[in-house]
Amino acid sequence: MTQAGPLQWRTGAGWLILAGGGRWQAGETGAVDAAALGWADLDCPIAVLLTAGGSSADGEALLEYYGEMGGPSGYILPIHTRADAQRTENYQLLAEAGLVYISDGPDPLGLVQTLHESPALAGLERAFDNGAAIVGMGSGAVALGAWAVGQEATGPGVAGWGWLPDVIVEPHFTGTESSDRLRSLLSAHPSYLGLGIPDGTALALGPNGRVETLGEGQVTVVLGKIDQK
Repeated sequence: MTQAGPLQWRTGAGWLILAGGGRWQAGETGAVDAAALGWADLDCPIAVLLTAGGSSADGEALLEYYGEMGGPSGYILPIHTRADAQRTENYQLLAEAGLVYISDGPDPLGLVQTLHESPALAGLERAFDNGAAIVGMGSGAVALGAWAVGQEATGPGVAGWGWLPDVIVEPHFTGTESSDRLRSLLSAHPSYLGLGIPDGTALALGPNGRVETLGEGQVTVVLGKIDQK
């Protein structure tokens, strides 16, 4: 694991970009998208991994948008079920990507469980090891943490992929209501760290412990009963 301050994350040659959310169509994620392309391996394609409920049409439009910004061509990964996540071809598509965009969506739980301990997730890890930029947008950022819950937090949640082994990510962070929800999640996991990330903002974690904040918002860090900004 790589560490900077209280944060630990999976060691790799690429950048891990935890984005709070926002509509790229409205220009809300421009700083995040530009940085992701700057850190991506542009000699390799872009892979879009849809969160459950995500739109294929939106994924195609996203690839076109990145192309207009100077990015390479890409594809939407056909991973919808556990069987899809076991297929060698999907492992290969992820492993060969220079940028993997894990899209936002209504609920991260389906994506987390579909890829859990699968060849597809191993492909994502291989891409990161080789220097790919991994963008977790909204729900996609939640999946990369230690614990994932649905947007309504009506159930106990499930273990995330653990790229940040002691972190719970709260995307679309807006203030008191989001802070209360994050504190509630941490009360059930007191050893974890909470990251509240607003729309249009991202926390970027790079090689050798490099940490950058992207966008105009502020990432809120919650540890126990102490808030740090």
